Amino acid sequence: MSQAPTFETDSELLKLAQGLRDALGAPAPVAQSRRVIAGSRGKARLYYYPPKDGGRFKTPVVLFPYLGISRPYIFDLRPGESFAEFLYEQGIPFYLTDWGVFGPEDRDMGMDDVIGDMIPALIRQAIRHSGADAVTAFGYCMGVPMTVSSLAAHPDLPVKNLLAMVGPIDFSIGEFPRMTDDDKFDVDAIVETFDMMPAEFIRSGFKMLNPMGDLNQAQSLIQNVADHNWLVSYKAMNRWASEWMPLPKQFFRQWVRHFYQRNELVQGKFRVWGEEVNLRDVKAPLLCIGATKDEIVPVDAARALVDHAGSQDKRFLELEGGHISVIAGRRAKQQVWPAILDWLREHD
Repeated sequence: MSQAPTFETDSELLKLAQGLRDALGAPAPVAQSRRVIAGSRGKARLYYYPPKDGGRFKTPVVLFPYLGISRPYIFDLRPGESFAEFLYEQGIPFYLTDWGVFGPEDRDMGMDDVIGDMIPALIRQAIRHSGADAVTAFGYCMGVPMTVSSLAAHPDLPVKNLLAMVGPIDFSIGEFPRMTDDDKFDVDAIVETFDMMPAEFIRSGFKMLNPMGDLNQAQSLIQNVADHNWLVSYKAMNRWASEWMPLPKQFFRQWVRHFYQRNELVQGKFRVWGEEVNLRDVKAPLLCIGATKDEIVPVDAARALVDHAGSQDKRFLELEGGHISVIAGRRAKQQVWPAILDWLREHD
């Protein structure tokens, strides 16, 4: 671990004090791109980001991110660091799903509701709103297995292309499967303790993957606190990283049991509304992206989609970065977003 810097002069100490005041002050503004509500299903809202000059692409992108856990404004973090802004500049019609903030009233919402009802409904709403013939479905993180399961269960959905980023498909790989092993993780007992899976419980699970993360972040803040541009970016990212969200208890129970404990998706045993779904029924052209330093979804867990999908046109990209830095941050802007753009252009 590198040493924290020392501050020897009054000027350096004053800069440190001012920087810490800024860092601990008012929350950073986020999610500033222009958008409108284009659809809804339950608490979910489908936001539309109109493209520049009316758009140059005919196929809209519809993004389904993680459900609960964090807010989706990571895709529109701040000007200059916004995936939504990037798509706007490229003339790509963009729809982003915000699943909403869950409460005890959502305790019985399960995977069938999300995969078998909400995702198909939101795709059809995007079609009606855009007037397009089909969309590019984009799953991120948890949104990948949810989206591909929905496409496999509903092969008639108007989906032209499939984009999958850092999403687990083979749930036998990584630390989370070991943490939730059936022998030591009684999901029923845990779920019945709460009306919801609390945000703090979710946060603790992720923190266990990187116990030194908070300390490293504090050290980085001290080292860069006098750098205004770095601090502005840090405040926006830190705001997002601090806003944890709860999960519906039934959804959490099913997610752990069917995916982490039984790995049903790659075995062809996962069911939606009682019917088995087979990833071979996913036929759309596919771009699957994994991140080299992803501690949440290891590369091979994501790559399994390419191995099991029925698509003839399919490609896997292993890109430098972590679970979040592949979609937000300097490396994403320089490497990942252009790679996505090239593929979208080829498949428009």
